[in-house]
Parts: sequence; C-alpha cells; structure tokens
Amino acid sequence: MKLVKGILLQDFRSFTQKAISFAERTLLFGKNGAGKTSIIEAIHLLAHGESFRAKVIEEMIAFDKDISRVGGKIGEETLEIALTRGVIQGKRTPKRHYSLNGTKKRQKDFLGQFFTVTFRPEDMRLIEGSPGRRRAFMDEVLSATDIQYAQSLHMYDQALKRINRFLELVRDGSQPKSVLQYWEMMLIKHGKYLQEKRQAFFSFLRTVEFPFDFNVKYIISSINDDEVSSRREKAIAAGHLLIGPHKDDLQVLFASSHLENRDVAAFGSRGQQRLGVLWLKLGELQFVESYQDQKPVFLLDDIFSELDEAAQNMVLELVPKYQTIITTAHEETVEFLAEKISDLKIVNM
Repeated sequence: MKLVKGILLQDFRSFTQKAISFAERTLLFGKNGAGKTSIIEAIHLLAHGESFRAKVIEEMIAFDKDISRVGGKIGEETLEIALTRGVIQGKRTPKRHYSLNGTKKRQKDFLGQFFTVTFRPEDMRLIEGSPGRRRAFMDEVLSATDIQYAQSLHMYDQALKRINRFLELVRDGSQPKSVLQYWEMMLIKHGKYLQEKRQAFFSFLRTVEFPFDFNVKYIISSINDDEVSSRREKAIAAGHLLIGPHKDDLQVLFASSHLENRDVAAFGSRGQQRLGVLWLKLGELQFVESYQDQKPVFLLDDIFSELDEAAQNMVLELVPKYQTIITTAHEETVEFLAEKISDLKIVNM
C-alpha cells in the first residue's frame, strides 16, 4: 500500500501555502470554509489528474494568480501537478503540467502512481439522483482502473459532440447523410468498449458482500451497427444521437427474498438508500484494489454526519484496511472518531 505521506499546496483554492503530513488514519478538523475539502480535492487530483468538483481548472487557482501547484509525497515518489490559466507571461501553455520526482511527464505516464476512492455528501444522491450522476460514478471508477477506458470515453465524448452537430446539419439539409458514417463508426467502436467494461464492473459489484442484500441492474442503451442504422432517421429528426453509453443508467435493487428486485430509489427508505450508496462505494474500493493490486487511499469528506449509527459502524470497519483521511466540522464527530480509531491523527485546520 502506497501511503500519502504529505502534500504541499501553493496558490491552490484559498491556500497561499499549505503543507500537511498524514498518518495511516488522519482526521482534518476545522470550521466550514477552512479548506478541508480542498485538501481532499488536491489528493484526488494527484491520483486522477482531475478534480471532483471544479468545472474548469481556473477554479482551483487562487484569485489573481497565474499558476497553482499541488505536490505530494506518495510512498517514495514525489508528485506535482502545476495548474495554469493557459497563459503565462503572455505565452500559451498547457493548463496542466505533470512531474514525477522532478521530471516532467505526460499525463498517461504520471497517473497510476496511487489510487483514491472518495466518499462525499454529494454521493448520497447517487441512487435517487440523476442518471448523469450515476454515469459519472461508473466513469470515474473505470477511468481510474483502465487507461484505455479513459481514452475511449474521451474519444466517445468528442465524437458525440461532432455527430450531434452533423445530425442538425443533415436535418436542416445543409449536409448529406454520408457525413454521419465516420462518426457513427467511431461511436460504435468506443461505445462498445465502454459498455463491455461497464458490464464487467456491474458483474463485480454483484459479488460484493454486504450486511444488507443488494443487487444492481445495468440499464444499457446498446450501441451497434444495427441499432444505429435502425434509429438514424429518428436521430436526424431529433438532431442528436438517441442511443449509446451517454444514455446508460443503473438501478440498485433489493436482493432479499421478500423485496427481491424492487428499486431502492422507489421503494427504499432514506436510510436504505444510503446503505445502497455505501454498498456502491464498498464495491468501488474492492474493484480498484482487485484490478490494480493496490489498496486505494480512502477519502471521507464530512460523511459521518450524513450516516446513521449502523452505516457509521460499517464505514469504521473499513478504516483499518486502508489509509483513510477524514474531514469534519463537528466536534462531536472528532470525539466519536477519537474513541473508535486508536491510531487517529487529528489535524486542526
């Protein structure tokens, strides 16, 4: 297990300069606005190359600064990502620069040094929230464990934007239908790969043991030559592609005998829905560990206040198995965790 030993932030979010060292179990305690989530975001960024909350890179760069740096000591390796606004001293530059042990790296050679699984209050809406939120969950797990998946997802998204534009042009009569052929081939090629990997992920989830019996249903919008061909006219009329991975969804189902295959979002209580989310996150932890042969770092961003006692205890059972970094703004949570976790390091923000 590669441990996150420490991070150093420079002009990142609200931090001008901030260094924090971590133990195997660390609790970041501070009032709202102290920057706890920014610390979790920075660790996630070093692992994934992406933020879980910033819509654009500029959001992570301190106001009135041109560049931000996130550095980390991960095991024996020193990682750094420099973020820019795309221009430094009047010259265009990439918005991300990666270095490993002081040597510049391409993104694909930088990522994969370590892995994280992040559990945030927003995840509580995975089950009853929008399909887009659930697709983002699938994509984050699979992109972290499979570089080809991440590349295919990027290619699929780019091709989808192009074909939707051409579908509008064909509908308006300014382009022939033949312009669709190349982009349809691209979408089928990459879409089939994405859906094969999603199928494998859901098959893995069904093997995850949990005190409460859940199942998962993959609602797949299959993409292949026949489906694309048979729906082409409808896609032209609509001005956008009607099938494919961007339409996929998942349902968490009850698997116990008296509630078998009922949708947790429709029939479950709020507590049961949160247990379903916990089951998904446990599956993510085990999936990453299984496919990378490396324990991920478990990042818990102020989630204990969102869980009932039973769910809290289930999370606490996971803590000794992984390096875990927790945040909270609540003194009672500090006291609760200090009592439950004997080797907890508490950092006041």
